[in-house]
Amino acid sequence: MNLSDIRRECWDEARETATNDIDRLWTTSEMNRYINRIYRNIARETKCIRDSITPSICRITSSTPASLAELTTRARTDDFAAQDLAWYNNTDSWLYQQLVAPYSFPLSPLIITVDEVKWTDKQWILVHVSLKKWQVNPWWEQVIGMATEYATDGDSKRIFVNFRTTDTDVLKLTVRRLPIVNLVEDEDIPEFKVDYHDFFKNGVLSLMYSKQDSQTFDATKVIDYKKMFLADLDEVKQSEEILDNRLRCSSSLDAFR
Repeated sequence: MNLSDIRRECWDEARETATNDIDRLWTTSEMNRYINRIYRNIARETKCIRDSITPSICRITSSTPASLAELTTRARTDDFAAQDLAWYNNTDSWLYQQLVAPYSFPLSPLIITVDEVKWTDKQWILVHVSLKKWQVNPWWEQVIGMATEYATDGDSKRIFVNFRTTDTDVLKLTVRRLPIVNLVEDEDIPEFKVDYHDFFKNGVLSLMYSKQDSQTFDATKVIDYKKMFLADLDEVKQSEEILDNRLRCSSSLDAFR
């Protein structure tokens, strides 16, 4: 289903028979806003948009500064690079005179969860750990070597690795995320599976009847459609859980991570 199909289905359910926005109780722009709100809601609550290929979201370059001059330039706009510069000039630091890759990188704000992180040039899948694991050692940010673990911070939207590398490589992420763009054109199609497109209707209708207008507001229908929408979300979550179980590797392979 595309944006136009979803909009028409919801209008039909609400018995909206007008053919132009002047006469409609819910205009095209209002409907598009409701649909996109539900679109993000489904993606956020069920984590059903999986991505491992979008470069701007799933690729992070871990690169070392080519020179002290480059590190100095980075330090003007990056607090982490400024910290590296301080370490570089501090003879008591373990990183004295070392040009190393960062231990922290920004994540796309569209990412909900990170499922897997691995290197491009190194045959290694990084192990997910809690950030607190490293905080018992105040010097973990300065350890040099190939990163083998990662942690994420949802508040700062950053990913941290346990070691600092002295070469350049690319981290490849597999994530669950929000939609990259809203549905705008009538032909636009939601990113998640076609099986889930039917689950827009009840959520959109609950918003339609929430409209504060004497001709549209209906508290009973808001409650009823919201209850059905929550049941729809549960169905998507169950479907995603079944898929996760099918994709999950046997634990016997953990030794080869």
